[in-house]
Amino acid sequence: MKQHRNYMKKTLLLAVAASLLGASPLMADVDLFMTGSTAFRANVHDACLGLFTSHTEFTGTPATGGDSKTGNAAAQWTMTGTPIAGLTTISGTLTIHGLFTGSIQGPQTVEQGVKLFFLDKNGNEMTNTPTIAFSDSSTLVSPYPVDGASFAEENVAVQPFVMVKSIAGGAMGSITNVTWDQLKTMISLGRLPLSAWTHLDSDTNTFIYLIERTKDSGTRRTETAEMGYAYNTGITIYNYDVTNNAFYLAKGSVNGANGGSNSVAVVGVVGPAGNLNANLNWGPGYVGGGDIATVMKNNNPNNLSIAFLSIADAKAITGITWSQVIPFNGLWPTAQGPGIAGATTNDYSTITLGMYPLWGYEVLVYPLADPSSIHTDQNLTAAQLGNQNTPGTLLGVLDNQAAGTPIAGSIQALIEASKTSGPATAIRDSDMHVTRPVVGGPIFP
Repeated sequence: MKQHRNYMKKTLLLAVAASLLGASPLMADVDLFMTGSTAFRANVHDACLGLFTSHTEFTGTPATGGDSKTGNAAAQWTMTGTPIAGLTTISGTLTIHGLFTGSIQGPQTVEQGVKLFFLDKNGNEMTNTPTIAFSDSSTLVSPYPVDGASFAEENVAVQPFVMVKSIAGGAMGSITNVTWDQLKTMISLGRLPLSAWTHLDSDTNTFIYLIERTKDSGTRRTETAEMGYAYNTGITIYNYDVTNNAFYLAKGSVNGANGGSNSVAVVGVVGPAGNLNANLNWGPGYVGGGDIATVMKNNNPNNLSIAFLSIADAKAITGITWSQVIPFNGLWPTAQGPGIAGATTNDYSTITLGMYPLWGYEVLVYPLADPSSIHTDQNLTAAQLGNQNTPGTLLGVLDNQAAGTPIAGSIQALIEASKTSGPATAIRDSDMHVTRPVVGGPIFP
């Protein structure tokens, strides 16, 4: 009898030990490293907040590879805490590390395993390969298309873009619209005479300049694709020197804090490029849409400039939302028309019904194999990362595309809520009544 009891005890102990061993991988802490789009980063940040029941957040600085912005405008942040119940494949601590470097560079660094500067779960600088990347344009129109075997790309939302003008008075009062031909020519030449708008001979020597992003920008790639340019088509870029209030032909890739320099001709890249960030190799131009917005709100009569921006970057150029948005080919991005200035909600039916063309799909690039099997600094499995169609996984929640009421913690839920609390700066795929098979391509019912 005693021997039987001892056998029972041993069996029970072995069963408990086995159950603990089986549970330990399920309780393991996991890390998701994300990079890519600067234009969509506010939407990503705020959606990620919904993945936690409780969390701690750290924001980066220029010294750690980020910028001076905070909250959902920051280029670098980390959230760490307890995941929501809907993330059924994650039962340990979840830590999401964000560093938004650009839509072309983002997929490149994911596919090539390039280490970037993130913040660890204590807010300290670390280097790590990114797991996933967001992009304002499909990788198919970039030098880094996904292969479909090791990496995949899925649509996240629709990203609207707009034309904006500087707040300078005077000649800018004549810029009330931008046509397809004007934008196409300005991309090539970098500027157009004011007479292209006024039709006055006296305005042929006054120029309106197009302020451009650096080459790693998905916003710029959407703009050039819309105008029929291939990725490597040469374009002319002028930057604005906010110190001397003058435009100059941008050359090289030397970085300047705001375009002001004793030798302005060599300042090609404008804006914080991040700690050892590779985007100094993508100049000339402006690093972020926020850097262009800084130019747009420079109130100097010499600042005769327009730009192509995401609707999120264009939102707060002045204290009035979308005050500097102007129509493209006579069309406005929302049904409010000129009433978009000061709007607290947006009706995107001009986009969803196929009338306004400046938009593209926000996409997400992710690995198909276990991230932990690709790089030793990753601890996620493919079963935990998943995709937008796999319930309970990170992407199955964050990028869930189910029609109807979106699930908690998804980007779709954030967009839906911001329709009334926002205004929304993106559109749900399920709200679209038209499609376009390629960036900048024809729009079909």
